[in-house]
Amino acid sequence: MRFLHYSDVGANNILELYKQSDVLITTGDLRFVDFPGIDLLPNKIPSFGVLGNHDDGATYLERNGIVNLHNKVVEFNGLKIGGFQGCLRYNSRDIQYTEEQAKEFADTFPYVDILLLHAGPLGLLDDTSDPVHTGSANILRYVDEKMPKYIFVGHQYSNEDLNYKGIQMFRSYGARIINLDV
Repeated sequence: MRFLHYSDVGANNILELYKQSDVLITTGDLRFVDFPGIDLLPNKIPSFGVLGNHDDGATYLERNGIVNLHNKVVEFNGLKIGGFQGCLRYNSRDIQYTEEQAKEFADTFPYVDILLLHAGPLGLLDDTSDPVHTGSANILRYVDEKMPKYIFVGHQYSNEDLNYKGIQMFRSYGARIINLDV
């Protein structure tokens, strides 16, 4: 299955990639204008996402028919997909959370096959030189305890993949297609 992962910066070829994909996954910090023409397509693909820390007041998910999975789980094609938006609090803006809020998520959120995050688990594809782009210890605890099969994250300026304890983790900056055998 072809997953289009889109995060953090607009891509000029998004419509072309969208038409080649089976599922859209977005992990935040985008705008409605970053999805040109997708809202007008007659045949939309299943689309799921979470917001990023720069998405204050964002409506691009609902306007493009993307299911917001923050603290929610949906079943798609036999897979449970869920997510957690934003990043660790570093200023007074919205869509940031404390480790205590991440702890509540980790303590209560059920198992999912695919986890969507804006900011990742602590120590996994972090930028350790920048505390704003460092992940959460409680999100890492959730990952260690629940062991989702796949994790999609944004929040940083790279396309990197990581295999962590058999979990495939994908970070995208812009848009790219990721093929998964699901």
